[in-house]
Amino acid sequence: MKYVYAALFLGFGALAVWGAFRVSGDIKKNRGWPTVPGKILERRVGEPMGTKGRSFLPYVKYTYVVDGKEYTNDQVYLIRRSGGMATRMQKLVDSFPDPVPVHYDPKDPASSYLISNPTSTSWTLVAFGALAILMGLGQLLIIWSKKQGTP
Repeated sequence: MKYVYAALFLGFGALAVWGAFRVSGDIKKNRGWPTVPGKILERRVGEPMGTKGRSFLPYVKYTYVVDGKEYTNDQVYLIRRSGGMATRMQKLVDSFPDPVPVHYDPKDPASSYLISNPTSTSWTLVAFGALAILMGLGQLLIIWSKKQGTP
């Protein structure tokens, strides 16, 4: 059973570190999308994330026009499921000017976002991943040292 815990920690850690590099790559790749002015239709603190309801998603519904075609979206952050404490999210949604600059994908103008994620998003994943890997390695070290100590 101890090997299972070690494997789970190592697997989760590797997955988190991989996810951090993927998120970081997506942020860098899409940060340079062109912008157009958008009109805000609705803004509020959105649904809670997770089961405990301590972290909330920002919700800003907006329209924008690219090449004469109107689009509607509500994606605030480049990485969609990003949020925070309710008061922080309220300040964020209240801070957007109207018209708001909308970043859109030139290959698919229906894909858009308002702001790029902070770099702390990927660093948080790296930190959790590294901690899980260290815990998995620690578990393996404990198992190994107990085997070495038994006659």
